[in-house]
Amino acid sequence: MTPVQPSIDTSTFYMWRCVIAIAHADGLVQEEERAYIQKILDNLGRLYALTPEQKATFARELDAPKMQSISELLSHINDPATRADLIYFGGLLAYADGVLDPREEEILKKLRATTDMAQIHTHVKEAVADEMFRTDLARDAVRPQQGLCAILDRLLLRAGIDLLD
Repeated sequence: MTPVQPSIDTSTFYMWRCVIAIAHADGLVQEEERAYIQKILDNLGRLYALTPEQKATFARELDAPKMQSISELLSHINDPATRADLIYFGGLLAYADGVLDPREEEILKKLRATTDMAQIHTHVKEAVADEMFRTDLARDAVRPQQGLCAILDRLLLRAGIDLLD
């Protein structure tokens, strides 16, 4: 499979390095956390043309005995959407072993505090509205337009029943 993008952007590269650092927060990368990260790294290799140095960085940091400085890594993540992704994927990782360690929780709180959540909420609302619009257009294209089926479809819609859901 040819990568979708020729290379991974700086914000995304550092975001995944932060996720790896979160795995180290409790002092031990649990097997569930390692499996979660490895699955992500495998998929990143399919999406992006990762350089050998980038792959080596991910592997080295995953196997390192201690975590990288999250504040240093975070300074390279300038894209608001990528910061939102970090909060999301970092949270998933923190719960991957079934236990939210207080050190992981503290990192997630700091990440939320240093991220413009209002901007992220606005971005998410716009993305959801755009997706709903595209879904409605696609749905309308397959709705019956004439005849008995069209009449029945309109009556059911007025009653709150959408057969295309």
